[in-house]
Amino acid sequence: MASFFLQRLSQTIIVVLAAALISFALFRYVGDPVNNMVGRPPAWRIARRCGAARPADPVFLQFLRFLGDALSGDLGVSYRFGVPVGRLLMERFPATLELSLCAMLVGPCSGFPLGVWTGLHRRSVSSHMLMIISLIGVALPTFLIGIVLILIFSVWLGWLPSFGRAPPCRSATGAPVS
Repeated sequence: MASFFLQRLSQTIIVVLAAALISFALFRYVGDPVNNMVGRPPAWRIARRCGAARPADPVFLQFLRFLGDALSGDLGVSYRFGVPVGRLLMERFPATLELSLCAMLVGPCSGFPLGVWTGLHRRSVSSHMLMIISLIGVALPTFLIGIVLILIFSVWLGWLPSFGRAPPCRSATGAPVS
């Protein structure tokens, strides 16, 4: 059991380091997306950024600094919003936690009964339909399923907002719940 745990832990560390190396290489060598779209930034901005990045250091030291910053929670500044990424993550964490908990409740609470029902009524048309729907759900990419669910529940049915998060204690129309 201990050897299995150590093996999995070492595999996890290798995967995380590989992902960090790919991220570092993309940030370092692909460049700033804003610079790629707009063109060369002013000289003062280049000097400030190069001073912070210390490009004269060996790439290995820059990668270690990148890892240290990531482990300490310094994930840099968002290109889109211009604020620290850690702050953006913490602002969005409650909605992510809410979605995750709802998914963990809805999945088993609907999947187990439907699976049992399908197993008991193997030859029924509804059992075959449930099997087809579940196979489609497994086969399609998650982002495509998400877009289709937004289309169904937001656009066609109008039950949920199409984007964003409704404030607490408000209905989908925005009126306070009494």
